[in-house]
Amino acid sequence: MWESGNRGGKSTGGVGEDCGHLLGERPWYDPADPARTLGIRQGANKGLVVTTDWDKVDEIFTSQRGTEGRLWQMLPRGFVRSTRRNHSGAIELVECTNGSTLRFDTVKSWMTNPQGSESSDYDFIHVDEPCPEGQYKAAARGLIDRDGKDWFTLTPLTEPWIHDMFFPSRRIKETEVSDGTRWAQRTSTYDNPYLTADAIQDYEETLTEDEKQCRMLGVPLELSGLVFKEFDWDTHVLSSVPNGWNGYSDPPFNYTIMLAIDPHPQTPHHVLFLAIDPTGSMFLYDEIYYHCTIEELSDKINARLVTKVLDYKKHGWVQRPRFCVRQIADPAVFVTFPVLNAKSGKHVTMADEFGEHGLFLSKASKAREHAILETKRVLRAKTLNGTALLSVSPQLEETIFEFGHWCWDTKENRPRDERDHAMENLGRLLLEEPRWVDPLGYAPLKMKDMDFVTTQETLSDEDIGFNLD
Repeated sequence: MWESGNRGGKSTGGVGEDCGHLLGERPWYDPADPARTLGIRQGANKGLVVTTDWDKVDEIFTSQRGTEGRLWQMLPRGFVRSTRRNHSGAIELVECTNGSTLRFDTVKSWMTNPQGSESSDYDFIHVDEPCPEGQYKAAARGLIDRDGKDWFTLTPLTEPWIHDMFFPSRRIKETEVSDGTRWAQRTSTYDNPYLTADAIQDYEETLTEDEKQCRMLGVPLELSGLVFKEFDWDTHVLSSVPNGWNGYSDPPFNYTIMLAIDPHPQTPHHVLFLAIDPTGSMFLYDEIYYHCTIEELSDKINARLVTKVLDYKKHGWVQRPRFCVRQIADPAVFVTFPVLNAKSGKHVTMADEFGEHGLFLSKASKAREHAILETKRVLRAKTLNGTALLSVSPQLEETIFEFGHWCWDTKENRPRDERDHAMENLGRLLLEEPRWVDPLGYAPLKMKDMDFVTTQETLSDEDIGFNLD
């Protein structure tokens, strides 16, 4: 992929690669240079170009009026044997004298007839400007038979899935990525040596700050409108397991634990676990992102609220409950169900169901604006030794995904209400003013002062995992 600002030369580069595959070689390289034929299947090649609409096909590739299309500028004279036009008069197929062919398809055509991209096979596909993921997948299946290649040349105004495919870590600062069979670069309008500084400035003055990020620097528009631009992979994501931890999701026993739950009836529930160390540093160390019943979710949460500790009296490792001081949930958890609970025969809430499984929840704040501001503050904050106040385990895929995707809805002037469960949980946890509490010096309420319902049966030390004494 070549991800670039406007007028960065990406389409010209993409057409050059198209022509190289049609010809069987890249004639701009010296004949002795391996790059002249590297990756190009020898023989007649069959290619597909996908762009926005037929006007764009004509403008960029096949125009025969005024300035010639880039295809005719790069192919040798006499190399094109014939062309075929569609019902609108635009060229949709180019046939070459060596048997190579180049077909054009558009996003607009695919939206009208999605099955139109399903039937053929290709040696290469060139996606010039963003296209829907479904259209790409329909066309890309045609690469399997021929072990084909594909390249993307685009200004990332839409379709963020393309950026994610090449920049999976969401490391916005990176401008080049090489990962297995995928390679990507990002360039800007300023890299084009054929543009004057005055012309660039005149255009730049017409853009908003977010548009400048995308149209000038090639940063996807989705990323330029991120809610938490303060999040930085290299700063906030742990690169190794911290000292004293047994793993990314297993902090030391003396850390204070908090958790937040954002349950949903149709989409996956999200649970976020926060650990605070004795210095006050905070760690997002575990998450649950799974669609299941409240009973199943409770079991998953409870399994994460115990850990193994070394018991010197018993000369071995034993299970002990973590010191979890706060369990909060979306206010919707406390709304009474309109139907009767099968067990109790009463109208209950989801909070009641969690309570049946040992999770006694508090109502989380609904102050989203305050939560966003507090999250921004924490992301900018540093510890005394200069490290980030908040760190994130690299295993928290959904949380990291949302940091890199949760954007402002510019029309509504608020964050988009989609894939925001982890961000909601994080903001709510930070509004609780997390701090470390010494588990050895913590004095719990006496039983006579507590309002709770207990079981009739007596549990042994082994049943509950720790000694009441």
